[in-house]
Amino acid sequence: MIAPTTLQRREYKYLISEATAERIRRYIAGFCEVDEYAAKTGNRYLIDTLYLDTPRLDSYRTTMEDAADRYKLRIRTYPSMGKGPVFLEVKRRVTESIIKTRGLFAGDWVRLLDRTDPEILAQVATKHRRAVDHFICHHRYLPYLPSALVRYEREPYFSLVDDYARVTFDRDLAFQRADELSLVPAHEQWTYADDAVSQRGTFAQHSAVLLELKFTSIVPNWMRRMVHSLDIQRLAFCKYTRAIDAMRTIPIARIARAGFSR
Repeated sequence: MIAPTTLQRREYKYLISEATAERIRRYIAGFCEVDEYAAKTGNRYLIDTLYLDTPRLDSYRTTMEDAADRYKLRIRTYPSMGKGPVFLEVKRRVTESIIKTRGLFAGDWVRLLDRTDPEILAQVATKHRRAVDHFICHHRYLPYLPSALVRYEREPYFSLVDDYARVTFDRDLAFQRADELSLVPAHEQWTYADDAVSQRGTFAQHSAVLLELKFTSIVPNWMRRMVHSLDIQRLAFCKYTRAIDAMRTIPIARIARAGFSR
């Protein structure tokens, strides 16, 4: 899960069926390999992300309004990997470009955000200090408060032929309302945000798979050919805004399912 502390890239997203996901998996076999961390857990792992927002939901609103320059604060962990560090991320979008800073912290991250005293700051690795400071500055500025805890299962692949290119399949997107700084789920009753209601009828009978293609600046030729051959349509899809939208729908309209198995 170690990644550059600052990364600039582009992201293209698609909602696809499981059959199409299998076709893509076969197509990328010569270009990509499963992420080494996912390979340890059956080629998939869980991601838990605590999203922070202002009391006015500025991050949500700027995303919904498609503001040209906007950002989100999120705290991420990987429960499939067991107890480990958290990652403090500021994800900024400037038109088509994503600029993400990501700082790893293995200590008491709640204390880090609440107090930020010299003793706790000294525990931040030098490599990650700038990214952690960047997160703290944003967190303190407005301030940002817990808004939603989002969980999904990711199947990730990375390119063997490009400096940076990734293909990910995300499934079982679910959320809980978050009222405090914690990555521990308040309960096991997750609300799913990938059913036919949330997907606005995209797949009436089955939940879709969220495909994400990630690259630095120019779309790799093999990605371009793959999208063209599959005739899939790019769309805007934000996990956080889907969770907030779902909180505003009538609960009886949503589809209940069993909990996560991993």
